[in-house]
Amino acid sequence: MHSLTQRMMPVRSRWTTVVAAGLLTLGQSGHAQSGMGLERKPTVAVMEFDNAAMIKKDQYEALTVGVQVMLANAIAANPKIEVIERQKIQALLAEQNLTTAGRVDAATAAKVGKLLGAKHMLMGAFVVDPSNEMRLSIRSVNTETSAIEYVEEVTGKGDKIFKLIDQLAAKVNTGLKLPGIREPKAVKELGADGPNQLEALKAFSAAQRLEERGDFKGAAGMYQKSLALNSDLGTARTRLAMLDTKTR
Repeated sequence: MHSLTQRMMPVRSRWTTVVAAGLLTLGQSGHAQSGMGLERKPTVAVMEFDNAAMIKKDQYEALTVGVQVMLANAIAANPKIEVIERQKIQALLAEQNLTTAGRVDAATAAKVGKLLGAKHMLMGAFVVDPSNEMRLSIRSVNTETSAIEYVEEVTGKGDKIFKLIDQLAAKVNTGLKLPGIREPKAVKELGADGPNQLEALKAFSAAQRLEERGDFKGAAGMYQKSLALNSDLGTARTRLAMLDTKTR
C-alpha cells in the first residue's frame, strides 16, 4: 500500500501542476480581456460645421465640409483616439432621415452619437467678418449624458485657417482630457505652415463635394488645385491617390 501511494504521488504532482497552469492561463486571459476593455480608444465624431460668415456667405458654404474633415483629421493626429469618418456620419444621417442643417440640439447630437458609437459629438460653426478675421467655435456633447461637456473657440486670420483648425484640435484634445498626444508628422501634413490656406481649403472642400457626388475626375482636379496652392496638404494628396484608380 505504501508502495502504491508512493507511485501515485508523481501523478498527483503532475496533475496539480497542470491544473495550476490552466488556472494561471485563465487568469492571464481574463486579465488581458479586462485590459483590452480598459484600453478601448475614446471615439469622437465631428459634424458638419455651420456657415455663419458675415460676408459673401455663399463663397464660404463649401467650407462647412472642409472644416469638418480637416478638424477630424487634426484630432485623428492623436493615434490614441478613434475618429469616425464623414462618410459613415453621412450614411447614418441619410439612413435615419436626420439632418444637421442649422443648430443641432444636444439631445439630437447624443442620439446620432450613440448610433455611431461615439462618446463625444463635436458640433461647430465658423464666422468670417469683413476684415477676413475668422472664428472657429466648437461644442462637445457627451452622448452618455446628452450634456454639453466642453465649449471652445479660436480666432485668427482667414488665410491661416489650417493653423486655426490645428489649434482647435489641440485644445479639444486637452479640454476633453483625451489620452495620448498628437503625432508631429501627422500634424505637419495638415498644411498649417503652408501658404494660401483659405483658398486651398476652398478647393479641398469643393473636391470633397464633387467626390461625394461621384464626379471623381472633377474631384481629382480640385484636389490638385488645393495641392498647387498648399503643397503641404497631405490630406488632399491622400484623397488624390485614392481617386487615381477611379479616374484612369
